[in-house]
Amino acid sequence: MRGFESDEDDEIDEPCGIKGMTLQLIELLTTLVQRPNVQEVVRQGVIPLLMTISSYMIVELADECEYIHDTNIFLHDRTESVFKLRNIKNQCVDLFSSLIECFGDLAVQSILQII
Repeated sequence: MRGFESDEDDEIDEPCGIKGMTLQLIELLTTLVQRPNVQEVVRQGVIPLLMTISSYMIVELADECEYIHDTNIFLHDRTESVFKLRNIKNQCVDLFSSLIECFGDLAVQSILQII
């Protein structure tokens, strides 16, 4: 017995373990970046933050075929099913977008340095 009742239709397939923790932390970072009282601290570490996060955007061998067939997979409209998936790569794209929105040229220059 699980201690509570739930409808199986309402359950979301949440990643667990390290993958789930990583997803939660990237979501937290995305939220914190948008908070004015934390932005100065984030500004000082934009390059190391982007460097770390970019490593989570490396395509896994299992997903390589999908990316070969659709080279613009990260450029899809957010309303499409690819972006509706709650995964680490999509959260990283959201974090990159938030950093660009908050820090503009500094974030773009940092991304270009990493590339």
